[in-house]
Amino acid sequence: MMVGASGLVLLSTSACGTSTGSSGSGGSSSKGPVTITFGTWGGAEEDAQLQKIIQQINAEHKNQFQIKELNVPSNYDQKLKTELAAGSAPDIFYLNDGEAPMYANDGALLNLDPYLNKYKSQNPVANTSDYYPVTLTNDTYKGSYYALPWIGQPTVMYYNPKLFQQAGLAEPTSGWTWNDFLKDCEVIKQKTGTYGFLLANGWPPVYDFIWSFGGHLWNQNMTQSTFDSPQTIQALTLMHTLINEKLVPTQAELANVDIEDLFRQGKVAMFMGGAADGNYDAQGFTAKIAVLPKGTQEVTDLGIDDMAINAHTNVDKDTVFQAYMALLNGIDHWKVVPPVKQYAQNLSQISVSDAPGGHTPADRIQPILESMKYARLYRNISDPTAMQNYWNVLANDVYEPLLLDKETPQQIAQKTQTDLSALVK
Repeated sequence: MMVGASGLVLLSTSACGTSTGSSGSGGSSSKGPVTITFGTWGGAEEDAQLQKIIQQINAEHKNQFQIKELNVPSNYDQKLKTELAAGSAPDIFYLNDGEAPMYANDGALLNLDPYLNKYKSQNPVANTSDYYPVTLTNDTYKGSYYALPWIGQPTVMYYNPKLFQQAGLAEPTSGWTWNDFLKDCEVIKQKTGTYGFLLANGWPPVYDFIWSFGGHLWNQNMTQSTFDSPQTIQALTLMHTLINEKLVPTQAELANVDIEDLFRQGKVAMFMGGAADGNYDAQGFTAKIAVLPKGTQEVTDLGIDDMAINAHTNVDKDTVFQAYMALLNGIDHWKVVPPVKQYAQNLSQISVSDAPGGHTPADRIQPILESMKYARLYRNISDPTAMQNYWNVLANDVYEPLLLDKETPQQIAQKTQTDLSALVK
């Protein structure tokens, strides 16, 4: 599933002092390369891939700097905040999208503007005009850049072509609608006995459905929720139909299982996931992807993760920025989708560990790039506690009563609007 979006569980810091991550490495010495620490959160498999990128970067810059990764696969945010407050944070580190303004406000992040201006003509990752604009939405504070994205992953529709064939259906194409999708689910269930789709508590994002029908979760100024709208009710009704017609697994069937495994095992025909999720070789089929169906418009959500530089690093900041560019370049040639447009145009060259041949399959490139054209970010509530409560509201007010068929779409919309509006007050 997309990074940070495997469910509803998807934080201010006070930074002072200098980074001790590189103080023991002779950061101020003129003898040999300096050590630059890099804070990450990836699991074992992902971290092993990232290590190869870092090793290559270090080989290419062996006389200038050496990047030392500090991997924190769990409780990353809390550890980062603690280290920033203690002055011991890494020189470069990952950030969840939307957090850069919060950390910049606390003085924890380096203002990137002087370095972007210096290097933008030399390196695409330093030229913000080379990025998909939507990927940069949350990286500025008071008009300056304090972070840059290293992945911009749209949600797409994974589907099992074998089940479509068995049901006598044409495979999904660009421009298909939620009505087309619903009919496909019904035929697949009738002809093969297989569930058409997968809905779980927290996934797929309810806002994908709402946006598609022209609805929004908030008004323009985020002073009040607009959840109780005809567009939202239309979206919830679609989801309700999937449940009522038994086109999705029951919640009991989803208990204690990896929901993606149900797709890999051929028990559901379609599954919404991030463009880099994988699922290439499964049980008797090779998955394909399509753009999300549309209601009144084409839209999909976009998963972003960022990278920032510690404002209090004790390594020469220009050198740290050069390491920063090297990391962005390396990761942009690894992750799907790179937020730099010219890199995204070469998806066939990006290595994907479980893809046939180790690269993004050719038939996935067009729907991925098409999705990037209208991908959208959900808007964060500025207060971290309220933002966490936002996910709780969606879980308790939307998903649970919907999936268990406890309330009507209208009742769900009304209660959710009340609770979301209370969060922004």
